[in-house]
Amino acid sequence: MTKTQIVTIVLIIAYIIWEIAVRMDWAKTQATMAAKGGSAGALMRVDLIIIYPILIILIIISLYQYFK
Repeated sequence: MTKTQIVTIVLIIAYIIWEIAVRMDWAKTQATMAAKGGSAGALMRVDLIIIYPILIILIIISLYQYFK
């Protein structure tokens, strides 16, 4: 395995852990907002704008290296 492939796997695992932690907090925030009579609409997840492009690029590079 190349260093890029190892980094990709580590980042995917870190993303899964991050997503679990963020969703727990997000669910609490939504419940709190609804209990206070506020709007319980979806919050903007700005972190995804950063995380997804990085993961997609690394996955594409890793797949290219794997099949090369």
